[in-house]
Amino acid sequence: MVVDHRSRDTVSMSMSNEKTLLPSSSAPYRVEQSDKESNWFSKNRKSIGVLFGLFLILQHFVISPYLLDFWEENSFKHGHGHGNRKSSCEQAEPIYPKNHNVSSIVEGQKDRIVNWLSGAVRVPTEVYDVMGEIGEDERWDVFYKFSEYLETSFPRVHQHLKRTRVITHALVFEWEGSDPSLKPLLLTGHQDVVPVLPATRALWTHDPFGGEYDGEFIWGRGSSDDKSGVIGILSAIELLLESGDFTPTRSVILAFGCDEETGGKVGASHLGQWIEEKYGKDSIAILVDEGNELEEAWGQLFAAPAVGEKGYMDLELKVETLGGHSSVPPQHTGIGYIALLIAALEKHPHEPHLNVESPLVNYLACGADNSPEFPKHLKKSVYKVEDSLSSKNGKVDRKALKELEDWWIEGSYKDGTLPKGTGRALVGTTQAVDIIDGGLKVNALPENVVAIVNHRISLASSVAELQQQLVDVIYPVAHKLNLEVEAFGKEIQFHECHMHGAKDITGPKAGKVILNVAHNMTLDPAPVSPFTVDSAAWRVLSGTVKGVYATRPEAKSSKEEAEKTIIMAPSISTGNTDTRHYWNLTRNIYRFAYLVEAKKTNHNNIHTIDEHLPANAFVEQVRWFANFIVNVDESRDI
Repeated sequence: MVVDHRSRDTVSMSMSNEKTLLPSSSAPYRVEQSDKESNWFSKNRKSIGVLFGLFLILQHFVISPYLLDFWEENSFKHGHGHGNRKSSCEQAEPIYPKNHNVSSIVEGQKDRIVNWLSGAVRVPTEVYDVMGEIGEDERWDVFYKFSEYLETSFPRVHQHLKRTRVITHALVFEWEGSDPSLKPLLLTGHQDVVPVLPATRALWTHDPFGGEYDGEFIWGRGSSDDKSGVIGILSAIELLLESGDFTPTRSVILAFGCDEETGGKVGASHLGQWIEEKYGKDSIAILVDEGNELEEAWGQLFAAPAVGEKGYMDLELKVETLGGHSSVPPQHTGIGYIALLIAALEKHPHEPHLNVESPLVNYLACGADNSPEFPKHLKKSVYKVEDSLSSKNGKVDRKALKELEDWWIEGSYKDGTLPKGTGRALVGTTQAVDIIDGGLKVNALPENVVAIVNHRISLASSVAELQQQLVDVIYPVAHKLNLEVEAFGKEIQFHECHMHGAKDITGPKAGKVILNVAHNMTLDPAPVSPFTVDSAAWRVLSGTVKGVYATRPEAKSSKEEAEKTIIMAPSISTGNTDTRHYWNLTRNIYRFAYLVEAKKTNHNNIHTIDEHLPANAFVEQVRWFANFIVNVDESRDI
């Protein structure tokens, strides 16, 4: 409670030393003083009014806002006087293996660990959007060479774990535990890499498939995405086996796809089916796949695993018109029509929307609670949202939630937290016109023109909602151009609501617009995995991150480093991983890579020239995998 202390001015009344001629009495004195005061106020009435007015202005614009800020800040700290607030970003305690000194197995092993990854990069496991059948398309054959490399490099893994080839090149390794009643741990990754365009090879500082190590970085395609994941897992298990100090109680399963970069239609799709057939639905304790790395924000280091993924759909937008000679053209050719339709799509982007259930709200709560440079105005909005949810009526403060949404859309870029467009992409459905094709000859009107539009669907939306949005945008434009519309297998009939009072156009149509799903693949947003300490899976993931960070080499170098902390916060992935094929196996899916230095190196240039990975960061990733395997094995909560 804020108490307003008002000061009192005591006015001393001095008495004259001269004796009055009247009989001694207080009454004449008071009358005299009253007359004096009355005269003084009369003379200074205007000045007093001005001063009082200035005080009111000062109180309204300066004192009151200050007191309000003071009250709000202390209310947020102390829960409006009802005890300490319960944070929605409660942190798990660090977890260290109880019976094994796991971190010691990587000591002195840096050269081996680096060589394992360098050798893997030298095998060019490129995949392309269009691949023939395995056994028919020789581009798959490089995966035989890669599996041979794994056998040679990790002999103990192949001796103690059972390897199964699923659809030839997708690999499953099973490390059987002594207690079959415990759900297995599943670690996944992918062997394939995106191709290196021949036109860009000369731009690489190092051979893209040379696996060169310059003493600081390992260079080459796949060094980060995702051979670091595959080799990191295998390195950790090879070293655990080599130590002779660990035998699993809980089974460990490894699943390595061979075409994640093209959607996992061959590899992970069959791996997911194989594991489900053998172990059953909801049979896995926890799954970790490639994903978000460590990142610094507002002066604090965060580990932000993606607990969800956006959905996916490629739109094929086709315009069919009559051909003919270019010397007598219509007002619009097929290319002209499709240009107008694309312009309409880009003029009406999908509105971003932040749901209160989104992990991104919790991410901001973690920032508000733990980051010294977190914006004060944003912290107030976060706490207002949290307080409204914990109030008696439980209704979210919509105004405060909108302020959080606005920060993701605009504020995160303006204050330098995220690159431009990243925040909007996290909270909204994005669209990108990536491919267009039409026309064969300069003097012939094009008969078929096609554009492919890539969509990443917001966690708050769905494939069905996206398709309806596309129809709502495309149909009015097509109608004005006198074009028929077929959308996702259905003829769209004229409806007045599409055109705000416009009338149907009769007579022959100028052509036809067809909306279809390209590549026959759609994906709704992923189920969101648990991300609070109420979840045993989140606790063991978080605890391992904190334990490994607390014992990092830098923590031994100085007291300042030792006192640094890492905060666990949930996030989402704007892209998609092989986990889309594993949803039936567990609710506890986390897309995460313990890579400490990734932020400093622009995410290691994945999918572009000069992809690389800091060697020290990779050694720490191996140490994290080893600790995580043992911590999950010792846990009885999941």
